[in-house]
Amino acid sequence: MQSLAATSRHRELTQELFNIGDEVAQYLENLAQAVADWDQELAEDCLVELEEIVADARLDARRIHAELAGLRTALTSGIASGSMSLESVEAPQVAPPVIMTAASLRDRFPILNTPVIVGELSQSLNARTELVEEYLLHVVDWVLAYTEYGARDLDAVRLPKLYEQAGQFAAEAVQAWIEVVAAAHGAYTRSMRGNNPPEFLAERARIAEVVARVAQKKRQTAGEYAG
Repeated sequence: MQSLAATSRHRELTQELFNIGDEVAQYLENLAQAVADWDQELAEDCLVELEEIVADARLDARRIHAELAGLRTALTSGIASGSMSLESVEAPQVAPPVIMTAASLRDRFPILNTPVIVGELSQSLNARTELVEEYLLHVVDWVLAYTEYGARDLDAVRLPKLYEQAGQFAAEAVQAWIEVVAAAHGAYTRSMRGNNPPEFLAERARIAEVVARVAQKKRQTAGEYAG
């Protein structure tokens, strides 16, 4: 009975680690959508949200890792020895991100002519924005792959560090985009905003609507009982 409880708890905690990685990845995707829509203000808001999520993720991952390590010891060599066997896990084939800077974006997609040729300007700014979006989605893949790796092999990845680095990579990339696109070429950025409405905003609006309806129904029910 004790062994079954430990095994069940082990599954729950492992799933919690996956959930943490999923949540960090979701907020990274939100950030990528904000950049894809050329929305500097929304991107800055998403960065603040991501910072909060990463802070929570680091604390939760550290706590869960400690409990999981104890359970795995019990299930493989302790009082419940033999209840679980550990299989070797191969490292993911997702390359770690390289820090993106304003200088690297300028070097990759320069704007050379003075005065600026409109076609060249739009081509470079579009390319810079697309690269930042792709970069953020790569960070998403990296987080998901290494969260799974770390959840299956507790000695392989320091998940709190993983989430901290993911937040840093994302912040550097978005600040670089703001510097060389949104702030440097505000008129063009504003003209592009709204072409790729972020899906997560629509989902948030839908959830808010549902919550509002439920709250209204509760108020109506309370009023009926009061009457």
